[in-house]
Amino acid sequence: MKRISNDEILDRIYDLADSVGLKINDFMTKLEDDYGEKLPSLEGLPEDVAEELLGARETKKEQRKQERIKKSEADAEEDIKQFRELFPDVSAEDIPEEVWEEVSKGASLSGAYAIYKITQDNLDRYANGINDRNAKMGAKAVSDGSTEPVFTKELVEKMSDKDVKSNYKGILKSMKNWRFN
Repeated sequence: MKRISNDEILDRIYDLADSVGLKINDFMTKLEDDYGEKLPSLEGLPEDVAEELLGARETKKEQRKQERIKKSEADAEEDIKQFRELFPDVSAEDIPEEVWEEVSKGASLSGAYAIYKITQDNLDRYANGINDRNAKMGAKAVSDGSTEPVFTKELVEKMSDKDVKSNYKGILKSMKNWRFN
């Protein structure tokens, strides 16, 4: 069962209050009246006894809060333990922000990361497929096997006599492609 995040709970409470036409404070009071603990009234009790009962109620409320915090921490530790077992080579720094966002919405760390990895792997496979198809359809390089440089007419005209002598064979081959007016 998916855990509901605090933001989702708050949104639902506001929506419920709106749907019955109450302001949030009035709605919360109504909830406490209808579903809260039916605490006996402190009226008519001696002041010191009433204060002691109020203190006990606050202590009990604080204990429940601490129990929820401990349970939440234990759940988080279990989630981290499971994550480390499933993904031992992944550190917290390697986890992308989008995974942490899903965790903050109530998803488990392992589940959110697994979905992220599957999505990324699918995207990578898709991109590689496109790259492979493009490579097969692309133009192939044609080479005549020569590594000799090509000399243009303009380049040869700017050469010194010494450069012309040292590149004479290459110039002769290049001259076959020159256009003379």
